[in-house]
This record gives sequence, structure tokens and C-alpha cells, in this order.
Amino acid sequence: MNIKDIQTWERDFTKRKGIAQDEEKAVKIAMLKLTEEVGEVSKAILEKDWDGVLAEVTDVIVFACKVANIAEDFHNTEKLVDVMKEKIEYSEKRTYDKEKSKFDKPSDKKFH
Repeated sequence: MNIKDIQTWERDFTKRKGIAQDEEKAVKIAMLKLTEEVGEVSKAILEKDWDGVLAEVTDVIVFACKVANIAEDFHNTEKLVDVMKEKIEYSEKRTYDKEKSKFDKPSDKKFH
């Protein structure tokens, strides 16, 4: 399974289940659920429930893909998979300063 597959599943799931299709409601649902799921990851980590961590990370990924779908569908943005490829390439260019525990920020107009 890849990001594109998750985005396709999320779009289909939303339609099949009758979840809000208009942008305003979709954004509210997506952001509230994404925030909730990140909190559930934190809780599972604190409780050392590592199987639960994986389940909650899955929910975070799905809702992050929902946010990306909203950007793509309502705002004609680039595709998430394309931006991810570019972002990974950008990350590979960065160097890590071990003493400062910090990455540098190469000049890149897209990822500043």
C-alpha cells in the first residue's frame, strides 16, 4: 500500500459512508480528527502500548491524506505523492550538526 492508495481509499470511503463532501465541513472534520489521532498516538506512547501506537499512527496517516485530498480536490494543488518525493529529495540535501542537534536549511523556494 502506498500514499496514493490511501488517498484513493479515503476518497471512496468518504463517499460510501456519506461523510461531508463540501470543503468547509470536510476541513473541520479532517483537522479535528487529525488532532485527535495525534493525541491518541501520544497517549499510546505514554502507556507503552506499542501495538496501539501503530494503530493510531495509521489513523494519523489516513487523516493527513484526507487533508491532502481536500487541498488537491478543492484547491488544485500538486499531488501529495509528488510533493512527498520533492520533500524527501530536499531532506536528503540537508546536513545534520550533531553538536547542535539541528539540521541546516538549504535555500529552496518551496521548502523554506
